[in-house]
Amino acid sequence: MSEDLDELRRLKFMPSRIPPLDALEVFVPDATQPDAELSELQSRSGQSRSYPMEGGHRVLILYEGGPFNARRFTLAKGAWDHEHCSRCGATIKLMTLCWVTAAGPYVLLDEKCYREAFGPDSAA
Repeated sequence: MSEDLDELRRLKFMPSRIPPLDALEVFVPDATQPDAELSELQSRSGQSRSYPMEGGHRVLILYEGGPFNARRFTLAKGAWDHEHCSRCGATIKLMTLCWVTAAGPYVLLDEKCYREAFGPDSAA
């Protein structure tokens, strides 16, 4: 545990608040493998979430612009409604104070993990 804190302390963080972001939404039936179109959209942003529901999964793909098949995918305004701490995996709700790396590898920390790494009185 102290090793990952040492690694975090080598990075420079800045305060941030995650705004609501748009997502592309699609229903993927059970026992269906992602096809080329779905895989391409997922690889474009690198982030997707899957929510189980009867008969399959509701899949959200972070949408940062670009073309998509509007007959298959729905643009869901503000549907990307949380993030996860890179260290502990805790959910970070929209507009909650969090900490992101200023450069280098992208790391997002919730308040608890940032304070564990940098102390209770630390500032970016």
